[in-house]
Amino acid sequence: MAHPLRVPATRPSVPCRRPQQVKRIAAVVALASAVALAGCSTPPTDVKISTYKVTGSTLSSLERSLRVHGPTVPGSDGRAFAAVETTFLHNFEPVEKNGRCRYSRNGRVGLRSEVILPEWRQRDRASPDLQAKWDVISQYAVIHETGHIKISQKYARILETAYKNASAPTCEALEAQMVATIRPIAAAHVAEQEEFDRTDAPRFQRYLRRYGYTAES
Repeated sequence: MAHPLRVPATRPSVPCRRPQQVKRIAAVVALASAVALAGCSTPPTDVKISTYKVTGSTLSSLERSLRVHGPTVPGSDGRAFAAVETTFLHNFEPVEKNGRCRYSRNGRVGLRSEVILPEWRQRDRASPDLQAKWDVISQYAVIHETGHIKISQKYARILETAYKNASAPTCEALEAQMVATIRPIAAAHVAEQEEFDRTDAPRFQRYLRRYGYTAES
């Protein structure tokens, strides 16, 4: 995957309701398993995990640390405690043949995603109950960010189809055509990511209830 696409990089995030953390190896395995959908139509997806440090041994101290160190939320002054940054990439090349220009048929559109998660220091000093709550919400963070990656995979497939179907009299015209084609696809991608975040609260509440918690407890 050599060429970045002109699709806005996304940074959807889990709102800062309660602290969450996940061990790096477990997160990599969970995310890799979740985004590796069956079938050869799955867009190539490279997932990287990065972490930031949070400290504290009580809920209030953890929340303060998250508000200071969590990833920023675009369009607001707030912080999240989990986020994903996704870049779309492609390796299509324009090919002129028989008076028309098309993109190489074996090209792909893929993703490079960086998932940002908290790493809790001083965990051993916290109560078992706080550790348990932390782990439950950590698991949900992985589920939530995986949801964002799957949405991006959907639009990678749409973009790939658009590249394969594109045709123009010249390669210069083809490139201009793709710029116009990508624009509404990119807008739809951003809108769906934002809608996923807007409608997340009920999913989050249901997940917490499975383990006997609420967002307030």
